[in-house]
Amino acid sequence: MSRISLLSRAACALLLPLLLPGPAWTDPVPETEPLSLPAARRIALDRQPLLEAEAHAVDAARETAIAARQLPDPVLKGGVSDLTATGDQIGTLSRQNDTQFTVGIQQAFPRAAKRALRGARADAETQLAERRLLTDRLQLEREVGLAWLEVWKVREAHSLARASAREAQLQLDALQLAYASGRKPQAEVREARVALELLRDEIAKLEQDDGHARSQLSRWLGEAAYRPLPDGPPPLPEPPPLGALLEGLRSHPHLDITSAEVAVAEADLRLARQAYQPDVSVELGYGYRPSFSDYLNLQVAIDLPVFTANRQDRSLAARQSALLRAEALREDSFREHAADARLNHGDWTRLGVRLARFDDTILPEAEARIEAARLAWAAGSGSLSEVLAARRAALDTRLRRLDLQTDRSRHALQLRYLAAREPDTDTDTESAGVTP
Repeated sequence: MSRISLLSRAACALLLPLLLPGPAWTDPVPETEPLSLPAARRIALDRQPLLEAEAHAVDAARETAIAARQLPDPVLKGGVSDLTATGDQIGTLSRQNDTQFTVGIQQAFPRAAKRALRGARADAETQLAERRLLTDRLQLEREVGLAWLEVWKVREAHSLARASAREAQLQLDALQLAYASGRKPQAEVREARVALELLRDEIAKLEQDDGHARSQLSRWLGEAAYRPLPDGPPPLPEPPPLGALLEGLRSHPHLDITSAEVAVAEADLRLARQAYQPDVSVELGYGYRPSFSDYLNLQVAIDLPVFTANRQDRSLAARQSALLRAEALREDSFREHAADARLNHGDWTRLGVRLARFDDTILPEAEARIEAARLAWAAGSGSLSEVLAARRAALDTRLRRLDLQTDRSRHALQLRYLAAREPDTDTDTESAGVTP
């Protein structure tokens, strides 16, 4: 029979007080501070209705666990018996010697083992709610990070496009002077102007993309999503080695959820076995008879679970199947997370190699091409089209490198989630091997 690890329970006990929302939401990041990735996480975690809802679910589960161990409420009973139903004295009360008025109280006494098991099941539900809160926190950090990355990517692409536009403007200004002195044809001036306007249109598109990305980020941050971002690459830590990552997956909060679901199914199975044991109820009554002495009445009732084939046996079989299902889903969840870990770690490593190739060879060659085309054009052995094509190719190369850098950061965020990094790593300053 599986058990939720003591380490996971200890982690929940230490972390849950930090995760529960305070009495009022306050901005943990000053409005003048740039919206860094750690700042975005702190704002999202402090102002997130989803986490507040899960915290209330934890409170509800704890209260339910206390109630589950209690005896059922007593039942108050009262009535009239032996009341005449026929004859000339029908319905009379005072002239019927055997008419009696009764009042009593009935209390059911479920077996102590059943009440203990119901409490244990409610405790398992509480642990399940606690683990859902922890998992929602990690998932929220990941979603905020991914949304922040989109804003950062657009900001970087906008910066690259503006730098290219400035270069194109300087070239156009030089061409207009050369055209005025008769050294360059008008066609080259128009060609350079078209190239500049295309860059301006690219900048306008990126400004539109920024609005979309900010709107997605505001899902988690509200108005804070529209703050300016700081300079530099995303501050992401170096992921752990793949072996260590896979070894730690068994204690990941999301896997703990499936373990808690197994614990609930085990408690249900134990309760189903207890259904074969009879419960007892006791009734104590008092009878008032106008013409005779009053009397006390004591009755004891015991369940008779004798027809178990289509009731208790079926229920037990259903709980056994539910337990097997929960255990299979737990293993399936581990395999899913292990596959994600291998995929993201592999891509993160390969993207690092590709980025190094861009930095060492591709980008320097793209810059050298621009310079060679410019010198050839200035010497009269080349064309302006070659210069513009080289400049456009260099911009496309920088944007492609930005795509790789952003993609690698996404994998780093996913690996951070799979490693279940704790909140104190928000101050990390390493860039996950990604250079600006």
